[in-house]
Amino acid sequence: MSSTVSEQQLHPNVIPYWRIYRFLSILKKTALVSIPIAIHLLWLPQWKWIMYAATAYLLFHWCKALFYIFYGVRFSYARRSYVLTSDEIIIRWGNIWSAHSSVIPLSRVLHVVIEQDVIQKKLGISDLAIVTAGDANYILGLLEEDTTKLRRQVIELAKIGDTGAYGE
Repeated sequence: MSSTVSEQQLHPNVIPYWRIYRFLSILKKTALVSIPIAIHLLWLPQWKWIMYAATAYLLFHWCKALFYIFYGVRFSYARRSYVLTSDEIIIRWGNIWSAHSSVIPLSRVLHVVIEQDVIQKKLGISDLAIVTAGDANYILGLLEEDTTKLRRQVIELAKIGDTGAYGE
């Protein structure tokens, strides 16, 4: 294995996953905010401010969600990548307004977990969680095979596979 792996992008299937996830999230918010509207309509018709506040909240969050679904997802995808070297992993992420990165020394890695929900399973992608003593960092939207391969590489480079903690 080479000491450095070039910068890797996420799989493009993460784009529809983020869109579906954001759409389900806004539907959940809509259902919750509908409660005050129903209260206004059924029990407190004189309290019009409840309906106005709830409607303004919904409009704001629907506009924000639609903007993210159509435009923001592309920026998030373009800014997400990772680089695995022989002694650290660098994870980059961001959105329209910001870019961030985390450098994780492999000597600090305690646990490496593959996570996958139902929608990700359908799209053939999964997430890799890299846990250190202070935090967990995620590489989102990798193909299932790539996630398994990257997990194995991180375990081997971190020398945590020898402890038997992974049952392998």
